[in-house]
Amino acid sequence: MAKNLLQKLKDWRAKTARRENVELFRVISNQALEEIAAKQPQSKVELLEVKGIKEKKYAKYGEEILALVRKSESSTLGSVPRVELSDSEKIFEVGEYLDFLNEKLLDAEARVKGEVSSIDIRGNYIFFSIKGKDEESLISCFVWKNDYQTSGVDLEEGMEVVIWGYPNVYKPSGRLSFQTKLIELVGEGLLKKAYEELKRKLEAEGVFAPERKKILPKYIQRIGLITSHQGAAIGDFISNIGNYGYQIKFFDSRVEGKQAVFELVKGVKWLNKNMPDLDAIVLVRGGGSLESLQAFNTEALVREIAGSKIPVLAGVGHEQDVTLAALAADKMVSTPTAAALEIRRAWDEAIHGVESNEKYILNAFQNILSEKKNIILESERTLSGKLADIFERFRRARENLKNNLVKIKMTIDYDRNYLSNASRKLVSDYRRLFSDFKNMLKSLAEKIIIHNPERQLKLGYSLVSFNNKIVRSVKSVQIGDEVDVKMSDGKLRSQIKEIVVNKN
Repeated sequence: MAKNLLQKLKDWRAKTARRENVELFRVISNQALEEIAAKQPQSKVELLEVKGIKEKKYAKYGEEILALVRKSESSTLGSVPRVELSDSEKIFEVGEYLDFLNEKLLDAEARVKGEVSSIDIRGNYIFFSIKGKDEESLISCFVWKNDYQTSGVDLEEGMEVVIWGYPNVYKPSGRLSFQTKLIELVGEGLLKKAYEELKRKLEAEGVFAPERKKILPKYIQRIGLITSHQGAAIGDFISNIGNYGYQIKFFDSRVEGKQAVFELVKGVKWLNKNMPDLDAIVLVRGGGSLESLQAFNTEALVREIAGSKIPVLAGVGHEQDVTLAALAADKMVSTPTAAALEIRRAWDEAIHGVESNEKYILNAFQNILSEKKNIILESERTLSGKLADIFERFRRARENLKNNLVKIKMTIDYDRNYLSNASRKLVSDYRRLFSDFKNMLKSLAEKIIIHNPERQLKLGYSLVSFNNKIVRSVKSVQIGDEVDVKMSDGKLRSQIKEIVVNKN
């Protein structure tokens, strides 16, 4: 029973909200409805115990809520007969009956086509009437000025229109009228005329002027997406935007027909109020006829887009005429796919630039290594040649000594002098060779030191590594990663808080 009662309470709230032209939560909150369905209060005292129901709220809706609870209870238990209009024992007060009647009339919500036969503008509301083709049927209509302005139609007698709303009896006078929520023009000719007139008006005000438009950030990440979750536009957009870590807040809105204007305007307002740090609002839908695109040619939506503090990118497909909403946007493209490509273009270019620079740096480093390697190899060959010469001298001396042992005794004195001189010369040559080799090694060591990356530490630079690998690109790390920063006198352990990509 509680589940059925909750649904009935929600239906009642929806009708009441439409009747009063307010948001659902302004009638009563979801939490209060759920508590009423669970507790099923039978009196004013019990109803006032529900959180969110105070005296003022009770005075306005209390009797209706209690009637719904009792009606639900009687239909379930079968112990109390259900009171119908035909029951002779049920006597309504006039106001009570009109409230009852207006609640029933909410079920008669419809779209009605007719010709405007009279107009009476009074302050913040307008009375008008439409007649049928037979000119013998007439509906008296009422529309609040803000709904009239949202419709963006300047009523004229003889104009054919479609109105959307529901019947309602005005209690002070007992007058039955059609509570109009939206007015639409009928016929492509009238739609085209209204489109051109509104376009001229907004152009004269500078709404479409380039100097008024905001510049979209080059690298967009935080996106407010407004479109229908049922349309093809959202699939085209998401499948083409790429994977660059976007944060997308989706606002589901109708995009077909003029009635969509209420949700579209609400979407732009909500994102500006609740997510002001967005990089851009993206408004997309597929192509369509001028009639199906009416919502995007209403003054209310155009002014909401023009007044948005967040830059707006419009990707509204069209057949012939560019919608006024797209003209008012800070950037417009022709389709949802084009909107996705517009956002990802800068990211694609940045990735291409990083890859090109990475290849250049690696090639340059490889060239330097190759050059130094050749120098070291040449030095090695020179050193090997010197040592080979020394060993060859020793080998020849040994061979000479072996072959001339029999002459040693006879030439001992001579050879002693010779060996003494040769020894001194050998030592001198070795020292000179050793000195040359030492100087050459020193020169090579200095070159190696000069090209040693850690030498830069002593000059005030530092080396950043992540997982024991030098960080060569911001792509190597993410926000939250811990990196080691090596300096000349020690190391630092840091955590990545922000990544800023060079724009060049």
